[in-house]
Amino acid sequence: MAKVSLSSPVSVIPGIGPAAADRLARLDVTTVYDLINFLPFRYNDWSRVGSVYDAREGDEISFPCVVMTAPNTNIRSRARPTTFYVGDGHMRILLTFFNSPYITRKFAVGDECFVHGKVTLFGTKLQMVNPYIEKKSKVSPDALIRPVYHMTEGLKASFLPKWIKSAIDLCKDEMVCVIPDEIMQREGFVSPAEAYYNVHFPRSFEESEKARRQIAYEELILLGIGMKLAGQGQAEGEVAQRVIPKGSGALSDDIKTRWKGIIGNLGFKLTEDQVRAVKEIQMDLQRSVPMNRLVQGDVGSGKTAVAVLTMAMTALMGKQSVLLAPTSVLAKQHYDTATKLLEGSGINVVLLLGKTKQSSKNEIKAQLAAGEASVIIGTHALLNDDIKFKDLALVIADEQHRFGVKQREKLLIKPDDGSGVNSVHNLVMTATPIPRTLALVLYGDMATSTIRQKPAGRQKITTWFVPSKESSDITDVIRTKLEAGEQAYIVCAKIDDETSDPNVVTQYSDIPDSGITSVMQMKENLDKMGLTRDYSAEVLYGSMNEQQKLGVMERFLSGEIKILISTTVIEVGVDNPNANVMVIMDADRFGLSTLHQLRGRIGRGDKKAFCILVSETRSELALTRMKMMCESDDGFELASKDLELRGPGDFFGTRQHGIPQLRAANLYTDIGIAKEACDAVNRVFDLGGEEADRLKDAISRMYQLRFAGKMEAL
Repeated sequence: MAKVSLSSPVSVIPGIGPAAADRLARLDVTTVYDLINFLPFRYNDWSRVGSVYDAREGDEISFPCVVMTAPNTNIRSRARPTTFYVGDGHMRILLTFFNSPYITRKFAVGDECFVHGKVTLFGTKLQMVNPYIEKKSKVSPDALIRPVYHMTEGLKASFLPKWIKSAIDLCKDEMVCVIPDEIMQREGFVSPAEAYYNVHFPRSFEESEKARRQIAYEELILLGIGMKLAGQGQAEGEVAQRVIPKGSGALSDDIKTRWKGIIGNLGFKLTEDQVRAVKEIQMDLQRSVPMNRLVQGDVGSGKTAVAVLTMAMTALMGKQSVLLAPTSVLAKQHYDTATKLLEGSGINVVLLLGKTKQSSKNEIKAQLAAGEASVIIGTHALLNDDIKFKDLALVIADEQHRFGVKQREKLLIKPDDGSGVNSVHNLVMTATPIPRTLALVLYGDMATSTIRQKPAGRQKITTWFVPSKESSDITDVIRTKLEAGEQAYIVCAKIDDETSDPNVVTQYSDIPDSGITSVMQMKENLDKMGLTRDYSAEVLYGSMNEQQKLGVMERFLSGEIKILISTTVIEVGVDNPNANVMVIMDADRFGLSTLHQLRGRIGRGDKKAFCILVSETRSELALTRMKMMCESDDGFELASKDLELRGPGDFFGTRQHGIPQLRAANLYTDIGIAKEACDAVNRVFDLGGEEADRLKDAISRMYQLRFAGKMEAL
């Protein structure tokens, strides 16, 4: 067998064929390291051995036993049940297995076994249906704390522990420690391989919790320090252009006049938060130290206007700026906003997408090289090596974590032409409100501008929870809005029967995947109701090609499409003031932050807006989340609650937001660990020496395995 490494595809593990590898990929497990990192979300305690004699209906028990009758399969029944009795010395109980013919070959009268399952009644007899059973000689007393993993259709839970054990055994020497010695010794932590073994195969709950805590330290160090090492942060001696000269009298009268004209032509008054953010950015642009600022704001708070005004001032000073958007739909939205806000200013705004015609691309590239285009908006197409700028001074990344570090470096670092300038100013925008301590972990030492106020005229959105998909309230609200000439969104958690939206969560839902309404199913339902005979409806989802997505969005924005049935691809950036009702099907499948972002797509005009959360969940936690959505429209409050409720896992929730899911750490409850761990690493770096060199190498290597590859792939 070829050498197996942590970066090897998961299919190199014995027993994982192409079909299993495809199913694991649905769980974001594609490499051997991903498999090792695929931690249990809870454990079953099988260590409390009971007696059948004391058991009552509904009890879940473990007990040693002896097979008392030969397993027999009823071939006349369609379910083909296999039944036999086992006894524990006090009483016997009937075991029933459906579609498990191998049972008859595996067990015989007199075999000593170990059984775990739930006791039910079959007439007046006690029985267990499909319990766990294994020969006693194969069950270790140290293996009765049983891990439970998130699963996907077609993947057998019993295979995972075998694969994970093989992965750890094959790669244990490659797993290096990223935690400083002082923490390792104080906490009594073990080697990384041993920690992962203990979290997957714990001998006690205490052992599993200690291992999970160690892995949380590891994850938060890789996220908080690894990202900085990969991007090299703001290196000492980096110099950027002073975009704006210092001093109130430094701007020419012409620039002052043009700036006042731009502000006057906005068509709305900036909020105090927007004014403050623009001033903070302009102060940064007066320095030669590269700006490294995060602008975070709630949905609809006007971050794009702040970005456009920043680019406008950069253009007035004769410099170029770039706004990178994660999708072509959002890039086009930003372009439309910028051209509207800067109309009549004399500033040339251009849009460059991957789908832009080659002839237009060549023309835009020539304008960039000549400095004729000063406000440039686009997607990853702007990161191509053949694009040259005459005088690039500012890069704005919308939802920065959706771009890989190496991709951004193509724009962030400029060749030194002898002027001493070797960098550009960097501004990041995010619509995900982030607590300050968390921002420090994710974005390092970035200065932060926060926009909480909503621009005047934004409508308050009424949010309802509907506990049944059959409720007439859903279609009644949609039809009322459509009859008034308005439009509607319907958001679903699946594209079709096979493909889920990557932005869904499962740990809070008590509804099986088969009960989830897909985009395609919703379209069929509307067709059957006759709603689409009177009002045009189309679907939109992330895996459509860019041309199709832009076409659907343009038809929706123009009013040609009345009902847009979509996944969360519309979460960020779609702005249609005429769409004032949103129905979110299976709302319990989305995090609070995602629900809030989705809701922010409506209420952008002067009409009353309604958001309907539909879910048939009976989960107390899920219902609590629905109640919070109905009661609060404060993104910062909901983001904090989202962190608190999610448990171990990622605040952003999915690959759609660009940071892979954390397996052990909780970015709300473990923020103290994050700060402590990152501070300890930085202290070691400051001291230098052998441990500093070892940690830098270890963190860089493990970060590439754990996070970088996933982020670069977006």
